Formats: sequence, C-alpha cells, structure tokens
Amino acid sequence: MTKISSYFNYQYTLLCLSIIALLQTSVAFSYDKIGNLPLSKLGGFETKFSTIKKVNSVEGQNIIGEVKVRTGENYSVSFPFDVQRIRYHIQNGSLINKGDTVATVEGYDVHHFIDEYKSAQQLLKASENHFQTNKQYFENKTIKSSQWIEITKNYFEAKLNFEHIQHQMSFLNIDENEKITLISPEAGIIKITDLSNNRHEGELAFDVINPNAIQIKILLPILSTTSLSHLKISPKCQLNIESLENIADKYHQILWASPSKGSECNLTLGQVIKLTPIQDFKGYKIKKSAVFEFEDNNYIAIESGDELNIININLFGTKGDEYYFTANIDIDIENRKGLISSVSILQGYLLNLGTE
Repeated sequence: MTKISSYFNYQYTLLCLSIIALLQTSVAFSYDKIGNLPLSKLGGFETKFSTIKKVNSVEGQNIIGEVKVRTGENYSVSFPFDVQRIRYHIQNGSLINKGDTVATVEGYDVHHFIDEYKSAQQLLKASENHFQTNKQYFENKTIKSSQWIEITKNYFEAKLNFEHIQHQMSFLNIDENEKITLISPEAGIIKITDLSNNRHEGELAFDVINPNAIQIKILLPILSTTSLSHLKISPKCQLNIESLENIADKYHQILWASPSKGSECNLTLGQVIKLTPIQDFKGYKIKKSAVFEFEDNNYIAIESGDELNIININLFGTKGDEYYFTANIDIDIENRKGLISSVSILQGYLLNLGTE
C-alpha cells in the first residue's frame, strides 16, 4: 500500500509540474504573439498619439536637507578670561574681514589678564637670559647637569606659558585706555551662539565660518545613493555632491552637497530646505495614458504606419502626467508616437472583449 501511495504521489507531482509548465508556456506564447496590430482593429474610435522622449535623468521624491557647516571647518574664538559684560558690534550671520572688531568686553578679570600677559612677557625674558647665561657654563661643565635641567625646564615652561597667552592676545585689541575688544582672526561669516553677558573663561565667544565650508546635510536612503547624479532646490539652484559618509544610519546615509558654480541659492546657515534628488536614468518618458497592462505586464502601442507596434516596457518612475520607462526592445524609439487615446479599446481587444 505504501508503494502504491508513493507512486500516486509521484504521478500527482509530475502532473502539477506539467500544468505549471503548460501555463508558463501559454503566458510566454501569448506574450510572443503580441506584435503589430492594424489600426482598423480599434474600429471608429479616436486615435491620438504622444511623442516618446529620451531622458538621461529622473527626479526622485522630495527630501529634506539642512544648511550646516561640517565639524572642524569653523574657526572658534573663546574668552581668555571671565566677562561680566559683552557688547557685540557685528550682527549674527554677517560677513566680516580679518581684524574686524566683533565685540567690546568688560569685567573684573580683564585688567588682571593684561597684567598676567605683561608678567608672562617679563618672566620669559628673565628666564631666557638665565638660560643663555648658564648654557655656556653647562658647556664648560662648571654647573651640574641637574641644575642645567632645572634651568632649561623653567625656561621652556615660561616660553610655553607666554605663547599661550600671546595666542589669546591675538584675538584682542587693547587701546591706550586699556579698553579691550575682540577681533576676528579670519574672514568669513560670524556665528554667535550665546548673546548673554555673564560669560566664563574658555567659553565660546564666536565662530568664523568660511562661506565655502557651508554645505547641505542630507539623509538619504542607501538605495537612492548609488545612481544619484545631483540635487536641486530650484531651477536656478543646483547642488553638487561633495561627499557621502561611509557609515550608515540603519537604512540611510549622510550626504553633503554644495551649490554648483553659477547657482543662485541664497542659503542661510541653519535653514531647512526641500530638495529634489536627480537620478541617472537611461530611458524614455511618455504620457501616462499611453501605458496599459496586459497579463501582468506593462505595454505601450507605437504608431507604425497603419499599424500599432505593441512593446513591453518597465516602469521606473513618474512625474506629473508622465511615466519614465525602459523598453524591452533593441531599437531606439525616441520621437516615435505612442497611442494615448482609445488605449482601453486596444486592451479590450487583446483580452478578446471586442470593441464594445
């Protein structure tokens, strides 16, 4: 009985596979049979056509970007002392030149800092003189090595301390009345993150940003980055891809873009903008009304004299009233005419529904 059961199961399996194969053959056969059809098959229904156009790119769905500065591309200026009062002379976001006065600062530690600078300068001068005097004694071996090491250590500590304070002084301007102002060390766009008066030593006073360092940060699906050509904000503002971070955030990657040469973008730091990604695409576009479905495939009918040439297509995307597609055919169909009226009549004919 077991052998008989196995035999029938085997025969049943073969039968099912045969039916599936026949169905697939039937579909393939029906697909292959779709060729040229006479226009007369549409009866007296109106026939209108639309020109098929070749395209090299396609617009994707709109995405959001933020105008930012990449980390490390800004010049930061910090307060060298505690400040009780600060008055900024430059409007936040303004373009400034190197050496421009940014703010006036006041506080109890301001004059103390000036005294500290003068003391460090004098201490360095004294340490340097002491170092140079004893250098000759060390070379003549008239002082101990331990003494020379201590003298050398004191000299370089005094030098490093003065250079540190001198670097901080490069951001300051002190007039004859010891009025202190902060000045810009670089040309660029000023960014002030805190306008409060009471500020502490080491806190950020302002940033100077090179206008060329301003870029748009965009979070894109990973699959969208492979064929991405560029992005656009408006017809007059196009963005070039600067870099793509190789670290993914789950299904997305961070892309940085900047305005292309000659673009009129008028971007503002911190601004959130809507962008359109432009994907590389080699194919065609046609009116949506030209596309119809038959046996789970998409087709268009191209005018060919007194006939219609039915060709299979692959839809890629859409914009407005047009489809973007590729054609499963070896010839170029640019500027050919695709049927856009009475398409449902053609579809009905292929389904053997007649022209009613």
